[in-house]
Amino acid sequence: MKNDRGKMRFTKEDKRKLAIVMMVVGAVMFLGAFFLKQWEDKAYKTQGGESTVNLELAGSGPASFVYDGKTYIEREDVDAYVIMGIDKDGKVERGVDAWDGGQADMIQVMIIDHAAKTWQLLAVDRNTLVYLETLNQDGTSAGEQYLQICLAHGYSYGLEDGCIKTVDILKNMLLTRRMNSYYALNMGGISVLNDLVGGVPITVTEEFREIDPSLKLGETVTLTGEQADSFVRARMSMADDSNVPRMKRQEVYLDAFVKKFDDLSTNEILEIYNKMMDYVVTNMGSATFSKLAETCKGYQKLDTIRIKGTAQVENNYETFRMDDQDRMNTALKLFYKVQDEG
Repeated sequence: MKNDRGKMRFTKEDKRKLAIVMMVVGAVMFLGAFFLKQWEDKAYKTQGGESTVNLELAGSGPASFVYDGKTYIEREDVDAYVIMGIDKDGKVERGVDAWDGGQADMIQVMIIDHAAKTWQLLAVDRNTLVYLETLNQDGTSAGEQYLQICLAHGYSYGLEDGCIKTVDILKNMLLTRRMNSYYALNMGGISVLNDLVGGVPITVTEEFREIDPSLKLGETVTLTGEQADSFVRARMSMADDSNVPRMKRQEVYLDAFVKKFDDLSTNEILEIYNKMMDYVVTNMGSATFSKLAETCKGYQKLDTIRIKGTAQVENNYETFRMDDQDRMNTALKLFYKVQDEG
């Protein structure tokens, strides 16, 4: 109400009513925020398919630093995509606990150089030792340890969380913020993917007698789904059961797979993308996926590269210790240029 000068004057009753209104509004805002958070959490926990999570860059603008007397600046005409093969059979689903994410048995970084119109794969050994956060089974942090990079995905419930943890480690390893997207395929989906492209022709590079007698050393064969699964994943029953020959087989298979992919139309590529969604966790939409495929068709494919290092057995586990100098040189070559250069 107004006083005799025309100004507003609040009585105790008015103030009490106003306080009640403010409390109600506050409660509504709190509940709205709570349910929005619940909805977002649910949206971020997909059961396979396209992820709603976007990778965040650590800062804005290109990174730069001084090394060996030169100033290096991160190139903005290079894109990178992380491809992972997760040691899980069947379709994607949330793990039963925080140790059930599935190890990343295959890790490849696809680097697209738009200036040179080339692309290539950087193969990262699954046993590469890195610092990563370990978890208790209930998901609480158990601290950071120096372990194989494959365990970054393993210490998770799977889904986006394991992918993002792995991508963040790769960004640190390669001194870059330019990891555009990830595509993680449950290895149980290899056979499905293989058959969707009509089989992949390869030359058998090892004896598979105990695993698949149909794969004979030296023979060229168009792999069926089951054969592709054996060729890409087998390790423990092989003559050399280390990860090195398996990585080489994965490179052989990927090279042959890419050649098959080159012959597919955009519609066929999109059809494969959609049919594989139950086996995949990715933040790469179908439009980006098809555009990436078309870009690779038009660019020259360079040989797969690896960071040098030493593979050995430590405490009964295979490990790979990167050569830090080669890691630095590889990162600079792929993602950086000297500031004064064009």
